[in-house]
Amino acid sequence: MSVMKPRNRLFLIRLTQEEYDTLKSVSRDRGARSISDFARSLLLTSVSKGETGEPLEEVCRTLSGLQEAVGRMAERIEEISQTRSRLREAKEA
Repeated sequence: MSVMKPRNRLFLIRLTQEEYDTLKSVSRDRGARSISDFARSLLLTSVSKGETGEPLEEVCRTLSGLQEAVGRMAERIEEISQTRSRLREAKEA
């Protein structure tokens, strides 16, 4: 049986009602004993992993944009290559 260290430090954070409701709902959905336990666990896990806090959705949007840009560049490179081949063939003819 593990011995719990006493928690004697307080950390306050202000939330909007919407933020509080979201936190309450998510903590309940994930089976946390309390909002405090959920928030503590989430915060400490994030810090220990060195996460930047950047939302995953933003990372996905960025990667999607980069993927599209690389695709457009590949198409353009192919067009240039084909044009170069046609010019070379015309010059040799």
